Amino acid sequence: MGLAGFILKLTGPCRPIVLIDPVDFEIQLQVKGTTECEDETLMARWFEYSHGFGCYGELACRRWDGNFSTIEVTSALLARTVVATIISADIIEGSWHDDSRGRVVARTAAIDKDILLLDSGEEPLKVDPDGRVTLQRGVVCVERQGTLTVSMEAYSKAGICYADSVEFRPKKSLTSIGICNLGFCTVQFIVGWSPMATKSDLMYFGN
Repeated sequence: MGLAGFILKLTGPCRPIVLIDPVDFEIQLQVKGTTECEDETLMARWFEYSHGFGCYGELACRRWDGNFSTIEVTSALLARTVVATIISADIIEGSWHDDSRGRVVARTAAIDKDILLLDSGEEPLKVDPDGRVTLQRGVVCVERQGTLTVSMEAYSKAGICYADSVEFRPKKSLTSIGICNLGFCTVQFIVGWSPMATKSDLMYFGN
């Protein structure tokens, strides 16, 4: 049995990582047993991320093949950025079709690749009774002089695709509001902006 294109959901960190000194990453893929001692490790890998890992503004990938699975980690090193936090995604007009699948992606000016924020897969998109769409990921690192584009796609059972996108200009703080009109409903995105921590900040707080 295999899962094609399966993406593991990261539970942390909730903010971009500031690279000053090399950062160590440890990856463990386990099958949970009835008790902790019965857990089986399918793959365990470790790697160090430093300034020599990749060029600024370019995607870097590392891939590990195991007996039962393959893990690929994709990352990018960005300079002079701010943090965009998608605070909410709400349907403010119309309603989501019960049988429609959904997908939300983000894209920045420097990275020519979709950053997946939500994908319902083969299942209908779940929407709260108040119209809120809960994203699987809500934080994106954006270049100060760049742009953030958020796109939403809806796929009906008949295979019809509805899509729209909204572009945000980065700010040092406060929030931005953008609208995606899918025809049968309108989705409002609220994005909060915050600065990245600097080396001086980390030294001040003793980290």
